[in-house]
Amino acid sequence: MILIFSETCGDIDKNFIHVHHLKEISQIGEEYEIDPLKDLRPVCPNCHAILHRQKQAYTIEELKEIMSHHHIL
Repeated sequence: MILIFSETCGDIDKNFIHVHHLKEISQIGEEYEIDPLKDLRPVCPNCHAILHRQKQAYTIEELKEIMSHHHIL
């Protein structure tokens, strides 16, 4: 089952996205300069929450694999 938020919540989530850091913020130093193209990926808020369900975040590839096993992708 795929949940389409606009069908449930209307346009409240239109143009709303989270950004996931590929390198966890807790693991980079203060001097590290984030490169938005290299270090960040847009993900839906629900997927972002799932990526962080464990101490070391799932990778986006791991989440895609989990979702494909459940026929979500």
